[in-house]
Amino acid sequence: MLLGKAVGQKAPLWIRARFQALLFSLGCHIQRHCGKVLFIGLLVFGALSVGLRVAAIETDIEELWVEAGSRVSRELQYTKEKQGEESVFTSQMLIQTPAQEGTNILTQESLLLHLEAALSASKVQVSLYGKSWDLNKICFKSGVPIIENVMIERLFPCMIITPLDCFWEGSKLQGGSAYLPGMSDIQWMNLDPVQLMEQLSQFTSLEGFKEMLEKAQVGHAYMNRPCLNPDDPDCPSGAPNKEHPDITAELQGGCHGFSKKFMHWQEELILGGRAKDTHNALQSAAALQTMFLLMSPRQLYEHFKDDYEIHDINWNEDKATAILESWQRKFVEVVHQSIPQNASSHMHAFSTTTLNDIMKSFSDVSVIRVAGGYLLMLAYACVTMLRWDCAKSQGAVGLAGVLLVALSVAAGLGLCSLLGLSFNAATTQVLPFLALGIGVDDMFLLAHSFTETASNIPLKERTGDCLRRTGTSVALTSINNMIAFFMAALVPIPALRAFSLQAAIVVVFNFAMVLLIFPAILSLDLHRREDKRLDILCCFYSPCSSRVLQIQPQERPL
Repeated sequence: MLLGKAVGQKAPLWIRARFQALLFSLGCHIQRHCGKVLFIGLLVFGALSVGLRVAAIETDIEELWVEAGSRVSRELQYTKEKQGEESVFTSQMLIQTPAQEGTNILTQESLLLHLEAALSASKVQVSLYGKSWDLNKICFKSGVPIIENVMIERLFPCMIITPLDCFWEGSKLQGGSAYLPGMSDIQWMNLDPVQLMEQLSQFTSLEGFKEMLEKAQVGHAYMNRPCLNPDDPDCPSGAPNKEHPDITAELQGGCHGFSKKFMHWQEELILGGRAKDTHNALQSAAALQTMFLLMSPRQLYEHFKDDYEIHDINWNEDKATAILESWQRKFVEVVHQSIPQNASSHMHAFSTTTLNDIMKSFSDVSVIRVAGGYLLMLAYACVTMLRWDCAKSQGAVGLAGVLLVALSVAAGLGLCSLLGLSFNAATTQVLPFLALGIGVDDMFLLAHSFTETASNIPLKERTGDCLRRTGTSVALTSINNMIAFFMAALVPIPALRAFSLQAAIVVVFNFAMVLLIFPAILSLDLHRREDKRLDILCCFYSPCSSRVLQIQPQERPL
């Protein structure tokens, strides 16, 4: 600055001068109509905040983190289009690990513990809508034949991917049963499909079904598989072993379900942390895994929509979803309680609902945390801006500024909701505090500049002068933040794109609040100071306003 004139490039100086003149004019106008500006601003921001009532929180992993139009997205869409709804199922996992790290889990004791936990999980039942729902009703059954034989339909097994299928004990997880006159209850534990077909063929023609079993290589099912515990009284006489089996040899190469042709569970699906020798022979493993496959809500709805047993409960897809979620939550609870605390292994359960519950818990707004953060900022703003001199104290301005920031965040997020931008964990856990920091920073800058306004500036121009001196810096930082967030919205990940757009919109509202509404608060506070009123209790006059100072002349010594 030289002799009252700026030195530098003419174009930038001209633009800055024009912008400062615009801000000065805006500030003077706001000061003249501060009450109206404050009322209209609060009305508009408050109306937009109502949009939070229609806010939608997205917790689906695919919708959040799978890039739209990416290879993964196309592959998922292709699978759904080509294989249909049947290809969609949910996996409920039971994972067993040794209590002592590094211990080989391929032992009879560990597998018997795994059997105990898997049996408890397979017997989970929930009562909902006056009906009982067990695994056999809601599990995914691959390639169920369309037949009218109810007995065979009840016996058709669930899809359970487990290392126990290498042994006869895998049959214990199948809960289907049927009854024939003169015979004991037919279960997979005692079911020999070859023998059963011979008995049923005496009463009805099952050539097509027999041919299907032969093509699937069902054979004798579990009846000719080794027993994990040969001392079990139910172990079939046709089992190939009479002594304890070689666990690693039986699990080598994986296991087969009831169909040896179509259901081969590779080692990778049922064993974790495998160790092999130089001849690729299995030596040890660090984990066992069993997966229970359930139908999707759509499949469950379609499966029971014509069932006479549920015609009285107004069956729909939402109720199917509620049943599946309730069963999965109980599944996790039962698995954790299935073995003693001092067992040699740990059981871990994971379900689709568990993941969704975790995502929902992280995505839900913590009212206590957000309110606590804003209350701390309210206290900080009030304490740091209070002064003993009422003419310079701005405690009420600090309180109003923080509340305006909170309102601007609510208004920005409300507009995002109205525009259809779904919220996620980043929106609910990060954005309120990020916006608070950005907005309060500009508020403090403007308030501090207002207190330093020279006393020779006319009263009606003080808000304009404050905006002229500080508004340029506030505008540049806010515009830079907006551009940065809008540019970040180019990221193809949906969750990050939504967060960036929401942050940019909230910064826009913060900027509008700082340049339009907060100067109205400063103008009202200016009138309060001119009237010699108290800072926060502005209805009362300050004691210092009526104080009279008497100055006594002092005699000079001779």
